[in-house]
Amino acid sequence: MNALCVNWLDMKTATVREVQHHLRKILAWVENGEEVLVTRRNKTVARLVPSGPSGLASVPLPDFAARARAIWGSQSKEAGLSNAILTERDERS
Repeated sequence: MNALCVNWLDMKTATVREVQHHLRKILAWVENGEEVLVTRRNKTVARLVPSGPSGLASVPLPDFAARARAIWGSQSKEAGLSNAILTERDERS
């Protein structure tokens, strides 16, 4: 297990096998703010990094309704988006 903690430019590395056998310890490193490179046959296959304070909640989701209104105007709200798409298709034909 002494090969498990290898510092390379202040980043720890572990092989896939070491991750399988010592996952609890490696996750403790990540929880403490460390980044861990996971390698297989001396090639990096993954990088484990601590999650942000709110996880996926910090990723902004696109506003599809606003985008539809920008494309088709207020018609999308009045007639429904499906009808607006059908109307647009009919106009192109």
